[in-house]
Amino acid sequence: MSSLVLVLKGVALGLANIIPGLSGGTVALILGIYQFIIDCLASLVSFKKQTFMSSLVCLFWIGVGGISGIFCFSFLIDWLLTYYLEPSSFFFIGVIISSIPYILISESIKIVTVPRISLCVIGILTGFLFVSFKSLSMAPEIVGNYSNTYVFLSVMIAAATMIIPGLSGSLVLVLFGTYSFVIASIKGVLITNLGLIAVAVGIGVFGCSKLISFCIKNHFQLTMSLVIGLMIGTVPGVFNGFSLPYLYLNVLSCCFGISIVWILKIFR
Repeated sequence: MSSLVLVLKGVALGLANIIPGLSGGTVALILGIYQFIIDCLASLVSFKKQTFMSSLVCLFWIGVGGISGIFCFSFLIDWLLTYYLEPSSFFFIGVIISSIPYILISESIKIVTVPRISLCVIGILTGFLFVSFKSLSMAPEIVGNYSNTYVFLSVMIAAATMIIPGLSGSLVLVLFGTYSFVIASIKGVLITNLGLIAVAVGIGVFGCSKLISFCIKNHFQLTMSLVIGLMIGTVPGVFNGFSLPYLYLNVLSCCFGISIVWILKIFR
């Protein structure tokens, strides 16, 4: 893949990772670069000389795109979630619902055996339990009222889940109560906070990548069965209510979310 393509796909990943409930791992699967990213991360962790530099360069361009996506779209996402929460959530629901059959087809996943079905059910239950705690975090957040250790740990855990399709790193931050802190740090370009966040993200992502790489290479169908279950189970976490004034806009947003997944197939 060319550096421009990697940057553009990185922008999409960065955008996905600042939206609570939407998984960056899911978007990576849709764009056809999920296993590529996991392999690159695993290569860096293992210090494989043959692939180390090429993996580093590829991740650099994806990182440039991701950072650009986060900084460029953080204001827009914040505005949409403030003034058009319902239509935005229905767009994200459309993306997730549409991505499930898309991934099943594109990755040739067959959830037909008892172990695969069992893991899918476990994924659904785990995902549902994960998002069921969302209501516990809806109290107003006080930006900056956290210790550095607490912020570091919450971001590290969020980063680890960020690369697992079906789990939203941003939603983890919402559950920990540090989502507003992170977004405020990005929008205000608070260098000290951003440095702390960057280190936590690096540790979380690299720490989890080796395990995921092993599972995908050795137990692909079982791993993806669990991932599909997680995607199904976390759909309620994106839902933010339904009201008649937004009826048509909600339906249009959902339809657009469904269609955009198949449109993105062009860029795989």
